[in-house]
Amino acid sequence: MSPTELNEDTSVRRPLLLRVMFDVLTEALESMPVTAILERVGDRVELTPSELSKNASGSPRWDTFLRFASGWGSRIGWISKRGGWSITEAGLASTKGLGPDELYREIKTRYRVVYKEDRKRTPRDPDPRWSVVRDALALIGGGSWTTYGDLAEVADLSAQSIGQFVANQGDLPNGYRVLQADGSISSGFRWSDSRTDDPRDVLRQEGIEFDEHGRALQSQRITAEDLRELLADLDSTATTQRAWLVRGSSVNGRDLVPVWLRKGSISLAGSHLKEVQPGISRDELKPMVEQDYAHLSYAARAEKLDEFHAFLTKMQAGDLVATTSQGRLYLGEITGEPTYQRSSDDRSNLRRTVSWTGPSEGLDYSELPPEITARLKAQRDVIDLTLQVDLLRPYLDQMPQEAATVKASSPQVVLPAATDELAKKLHVHRAWLQEVIDLLNDRPQVIFYGPPGTGKTYLAQEIAQHVAGDAYRLVQFHPAYSYEDFFEGYRPVSKVDGSVGFELKGGPLRTLVDQAIENPTVPHVLIIDEINRGNLAKVFGELYFLLEYRDRSIDLLYASGSDKDFTLPKNVYLIGTMNTADRSIALVDAAMRRRFAFVSLHPSGEPIRSLLRSWLMATDRDLRVADLLDELNSRIEDSDFKIGPSYFMRDAVFHPGGLERVWRTAILPLLEEHHYGDSIDVPRRYGLDAVGAAVDARSRATAFIDQPAQTHAAP
Repeated sequence: MSPTELNEDTSVRRPLLLRVMFDVLTEALESMPVTAILERVGDRVELTPSELSKNASGSPRWDTFLRFASGWGSRIGWISKRGGWSITEAGLASTKGLGPDELYREIKTRYRVVYKEDRKRTPRDPDPRWSVVRDALALIGGGSWTTYGDLAEVADLSAQSIGQFVANQGDLPNGYRVLQADGSISSGFRWSDSRTDDPRDVLRQEGIEFDEHGRALQSQRITAEDLRELLADLDSTATTQRAWLVRGSSVNGRDLVPVWLRKGSISLAGSHLKEVQPGISRDELKPMVEQDYAHLSYAARAEKLDEFHAFLTKMQAGDLVATTSQGRLYLGEITGEPTYQRSSDDRSNLRRTVSWTGPSEGLDYSELPPEITARLKAQRDVIDLTLQVDLLRPYLDQMPQEAATVKASSPQVVLPAATDELAKKLHVHRAWLQEVIDLLNDRPQVIFYGPPGTGKTYLAQEIAQHVAGDAYRLVQFHPAYSYEDFFEGYRPVSKVDGSVGFELKGGPLRTLVDQAIENPTVPHVLIIDEINRGNLAKVFGELYFLLEYRDRSIDLLYASGSDKDFTLPKNVYLIGTMNTADRSIALVDAAMRRRFAFVSLHPSGEPIRSLLRSWLMATDRDLRVADLLDELNSRIEDSDFKIGPSYFMRDAVFHPGGLERVWRTAILPLLEEHHYGDSIDVPRRYGLDAVGAAVDARSRATAFIDQPAQTHAAP
């Protein structure tokens, strides 16, 4: 529905229901339970079939509206919700003598004033979708709750990213009123301040009812559909500018862009779509598209549904719009509501008016930031460019000087340089650290490879923390690891009725990508431990392509909403580790080698060769341990099976019997496996006694050689 239709909606008689509710509150001598108030209203009003019809949460529409309206009344001080609902003195004075229509207008007018003042005090989010989340949350009044999935659907985000946003934003209103789909409180819920209250007790005091399993009643849930209607009713979307690309250069073989520019419009063909009304919901539109485009494949129908819904409902007057023709980009602002007008050639049945205020000659692709050109390569007729709205806006009013700086001023991420402190902490050369960071700056994927014990994972974590702070995660691959584990996939979830359904859940890379999109100037690092143990083509899937082409977009395997035309953010970095001793490095194909820079970490080369000796000196421990490791590795012919220093960089090694224990339980078993089936006597060749004897003999020989030189030098 459009805002106008909502204000004139007769399917739910909002003014009448609101007036009766305030009458019930006025007559009550004390606070009343929510259910008792709604029951009295229902007894006094002969409810229509439309009012009794249920929304997605299973709650009657009249019930949902009154819960919303009570939130408005509470916010402006007309209703108190302590221990139930009651009318305040201000509410009594303000509502006395007002008819249904007057009361409805007055409460909405006052709430809008408070709502807009709140928004002025709220800092603008770089991504406008988070402003939608804030707006929606502000509408969740006491006695109501919503879910992470409902907010995600309204804002075109993932439920997981909503959970992180709610948890991390200390100034977010009503965050505790966001629950899991079954009405339970997330196990990870934490108050943003020092509060220690049980959130269930707080919600119960506001009027939320819980079942015997501690789950909030679904009848009190505010669904995505409800939130969309409220946001439209308050006209909140008009304050958040979004951006869209609508293609018109090849509509049934004809370039319509010159016509659009001349007439001030954009359009979609909609050649098979029956007449539709502006603001139609996705659920209402879906069966129409399924029927009218039954001749297309399932994927094509889903794409049509997304495009029509965006054009008819998501786009708002004031949004920025772009189109392309002959390699140039044209910009303007949407000025009107969508209309349905059957055209003679069926090339432009859905139309919107546009004011083309960008440069009249258009913009060459080479003039645009790479974040925009990557989106332009997506092959869809309608593309959401909201994430790029700040990059596009300076071009609108033909401001050549300001627009010329956009490309240079687009968010750039430069990793911090290596420091002497970090090099000292890790016992490696600063120049080596800087080379690794330079590699990440050049191509954002690096793999550390070498034998066990060379500190690959430890170095990866320390470097990740240096360049990204806490914005890094670690995942370990194994043969059963899949795309669904790594990026996203459907997982079973329990429904309220006890049945089991499936919900799209994000993996570690999806989570990191969502965080990186929210913070485009902050580097985010994913460490993939033992990367070669996974089936890389299976795990990465279509993401394989994006590792090499960060400026291109692809369709995800489980594409939906804004996830179509997915681009891997440039501020996401990957550091893999690879154990060469298990020979599985042979599984790494040429495509993967091309996408990653490979950094060797072998005991025979720097920085690993001198790492143990540096650590022993810094911790004032016996340097003979480094001599033992050098001697041991000199006896191992296969470089992939040489022993790394980390086995000896533990305090337990220097306790009585510690060195012998690690040699017997960690070092020799590795070498016995390596020589399995050979005729080599592993303990005799590699045992601590044998290696120690060789080190001691070499030490005596060195001392013997040095001694005569000292004798001859004596007076």
